[in-house]
Amino acid sequence: MGIGSRPASCTACGKRLGRKHWYYRNGLYFCQVRCWETHREKLAEEKAAKDSAAQAAAAKPSAPAEAKSEAGAAGTAQAPASAEAKPAAPAQ
Repeated sequence: MGIGSRPASCTACGKRLGRKHWYYRNGLYFCQVRCWETHREKLAEEKAAKDSAAQAAAAKPSAPAEAKSEAGAAGTAQAPASAEAKPAAPAQ
């Protein structure tokens, strides 16, 4: 493989890649196995943070709905909208 077909620096640390010693993993070039492992751990942490943020965002909209149902059960009951919308039946 020629040097023109790969980047000149490590993906993780930015160190110049050696002529003979470099590692290619998952489409990226690294100067050492340690840099590859560091990069892999960093990606896993970012994914975990993104997943936890998505779960928090998914749980947030359900909280106001529960608050509304608790307020209705607390004694602030209103007449159902369907009872107000029905007109009286004409006598025949």
